[in-house]
Formats: sequence, C-alpha cells, structure tokens
Amino acid sequence: MSESDLKTLRDQIDALDKKIISQIQERAEIAHSIGQIKLKAGEPIYRPDRERDVYEKITSISKGPLPASVILAVYREIMSGTIALEHPIVVGFLGPNGSFSHEALRSKFGSAVQSDAHPTIPDVFRSLQSGKIDYGIVPIENSTEGPVGSTLDMFLETDAKIYSELYRKISFSLLGFEKDLSQVKRIYGIRIGNEQCRNWISSHLPNAEIIETSSTAMAATLVSEKKDGVAIASALAAEIYGLEVIKEGIEDISGNTTRFLVIAKSECPPTGKDKTSLVLSVPNKTGTLYSVLQRFYNHGINLTKIESRPLKRNLWEYNFYIDFLGHKTDLEIQKILKEVEELTSSMRVLGSYPISFEVL
Repeated sequence: MSESDLKTLRDQIDALDKKIISQIQERAEIAHSIGQIKLKAGEPIYRPDRERDVYEKITSISKGPLPASVILAVYREIMSGTIALEHPIVVGFLGPNGSFSHEALRSKFGSAVQSDAHPTIPDVFRSLQSGKIDYGIVPIENSTEGPVGSTLDMFLETDAKIYSELYRKISFSLLGFEKDLSQVKRIYGIRIGNEQCRNWISSHLPNAEIIETSSTAMAATLVSEKKDGVAIASALAAEIYGLEVIKEGIEDISGNTTRFLVIAKSECPPTGKDKTSLVLSVPNKTGTLYSVLQRFYNHGINLTKIESRPLKRNLWEYNFYIDFLGHKTDLEIQKILKEVEELTSSMRVLGSYPISFEVL
C-alpha cells in the first residue's frame, strides 16, 4: 500500500471522527434535556430499565467487525458521562479504590460518576439510608464462595431496595515492578485471593513469603509504596496504584463470578425481563416452607435462588431469601405474593429489577 493510499484512509478516519464526536455531543444534549424533564418530574436519573433497552438495541444493530463487548464498553462511558451531565450522582462501594467492588462499579456506571469508597458493606447501606450516596453497589454472592452474609443481613436493618444487578468475572492479576519471578520474595494479598490462586503460586512462586492483607487494594498499595514484592489484586488496582500487570488470570478456577447488586431507595419499573427478590420467615411447623415453595410451583414461576440465614433473635429459626423470575407488578406475581404472605410470619419484597444483561 502506497503512502498516498494510507493518507486517503487516514483522512477518511479523521472525517468519521468529526462526525462521531459531533453526534455524541448531540446525543448528550438530547439526553440532558430528558434529564431536566426527569428532574422536574422527580424521576430517578439512572434507569437500569432504559439502560438495558439501549444495550439490547445497540447490540442488535452492531454488525462488526468490533465485537459487541467493545461497543457496550463505549456506550457505557457515553451513558456514564450523560448521567453526570444530567445530574451528578454518587455511588458507594466496598473499598478501597481498586477493589473488585470498585471494578464492578466502573463496569456498571462507567468512570464519569462520583464514587465513594466505604470500609464495610454495612457502611454502604447506612450511607444510602442517610442520603450521603444516591446508589450503592454491594456483592451478594460468589460462584465459589457462596452468599455474602453481611449484605443479606443489611436488607433487614435498612429499607434499601434492589435496583439492579450485574455479574462480574473475578480475575486475579499479579501486580508489581519485578518481572523476574525468581527474584520475588514476598506476595501480598487477601486470604480468599491467595487461596484461589494457590496452585499458581505453588508452581511459579513456591519460595515466596505470603503476607495477608485486609484487601486487594491494600496489597497493591503496599507494593506501590515499598517497591518490594508483588500483589495479587485486580487489573484496576494496577491502574490506580501505578503498578505493572505482570501476569493476568492467575486464579486456579476460571469463570469465578460474583453477583453484585445496585441498591437504592427507589424501585425500577418493569421491563418484561425481570427478577424479584424477597425475604421471609415462616412458623416453625412441619411443611410451612414446602407450602411456600409450592405456591411458586403451582403458578409455574422459576425460582433462581433460595438462601437461608439464622434469625438473630431466635435460635434455630431462619430467614429465607428467594429470587424468582418476574416483576412484583405482574398480575400473576401479585397473586403469588398474596398467597405466600398468608403463610409467613413476615415477608418483605426487596425489589424487582432487570435481569442482568451480560456477565462483565
């Protein structure tokens, strides 16, 4: 290809860039106008139902050569910037910066929204309750480690509602400055991360001292400050703390996934592809839980999760957390909820929300 051919192609790209930027800004102006209308009407700025609709449309019209994941990532940032333009929102997460919850926040909301790190999951719920943050993002379960008890418990202590969900693959990276692994003397990481990377560590760093930290972000911080050893953390932590990614995907089991919830004070309208979560307790009598579950079976409703947590006030009695397909405003779901409530000692719908569009 001649130099003149390259120039022609580059000129075409420059012309396209001008059109793309102009149309992105035009889209932002229209979205800003919509935001002003929503503010006057008292409607929430962030709408996961609308988000899902946009993502499905752009995925269907995108024919390549770029994969859908790239297009989604671009639109995630466009929508993030639009939300910030419409009305700045603050999203709380389990910190510190660079944690996997922080990564989940970036995946869901993009980088333009204001993020607020919290030391514990209860702190995220309390900040939402007090109005310090507009939304929170918290882990609810992991595919290998199971449920996150503190998240389940906090739904009973606050009036937080589930507004949205997302699934994120948890991938550990080796971060640091030392490229020659034979020279690495120390590994910093959280207990669960160290355990999930045990085989890789044994094969590649058998003689290194493992130093347990309070978080993956703390591990990255220590390596950044000490210029010593390596950290097992997220790729985002490398970006934030100025470390190099020495090796990606060092976990022993690929596909390890964490489900996160977006919590809010408001509720999401139905989309037609929704999930509902509720918590209930039943009298300690034979067959009561069976009777509850039978109501869902009789109506042909698919349960996607059932989890038990001990009641703190009564020994050997439990709350049951149930997820099922459908929205609480659906007529069939309303019938089921009424039937179930009559069988329980207590029941609370935690929220109805769009089923996660993809695993990020």
